[in-house]
Amino acid sequence: MPRIRIIFEKRGLFTFVNHMDLPVVFSRAARRAGLTQEFTQGFSPHPRISLASPLAIGVEGLAEPADFWFEKWDEESFLRWSAMLPEGLKILKYAEVEDGLNLAKLIDAAVYRISGEGAPLDGRAAQVLSDEAARLNALFACSFAEGTVTLTVGDLEHCGAGLLVKALAAAGVVSGWQDLRMERLTVGKWNAEAGAVLPLI
Repeated sequence: MPRIRIIFEKRGLFTFVNHMDLPVVFSRAARRAGLTQEFTQGFSPHPRISLASPLAIGVEGLAEPADFWFEKWDEESFLRWSAMLPEGLKILKYAEVEDGLNLAKLIDAAVYRISGEGAPLDGRAAQVLSDEAARLNALFACSFAEGTVTLTVGDLEHCGAGLLVKALAAAGVVSGWQDLRMERLTVGKWNAEAGAVLPLI
């Protein structure tokens, strides 16, 4: 079956849908679109899907990868599937891929954009975030401009949005999630030569 990798965005109220519920949402939309997915083997078969590292509740994902296996696939399949997705969940692009690794092994970096909700952050926020990522040996890059921190990190299992918010709160920069707007701009492979995270499509 064709392995289709998509890049999707998760915005608005849909950011409050749990990461673990995404396979169900995508699969139901695929069934409504008339697509047939490949199922796993075993006593409890389910559609074969590979997702990126979990995205925290309330954090927007602007370029999230996911892999699906379908019996048949073409441009019409993409259009039908896209039309069945709920508001806030949108497929941006797709490609048929053949690499055997799952996404968890392909992905090693992400870029976050962190800004204040109602008031801009100051330079101290960038220092706290870069120090926390460096403490975990996960810092690739950090910049600050116009009240917004752009942070590129690795070790996504341990250096996630929740940990970053806790670090800011512990330092007294914010009181908690309600003071922040967080977006994960992209997820992919870190390329040291380019100094950037390379997308998987």
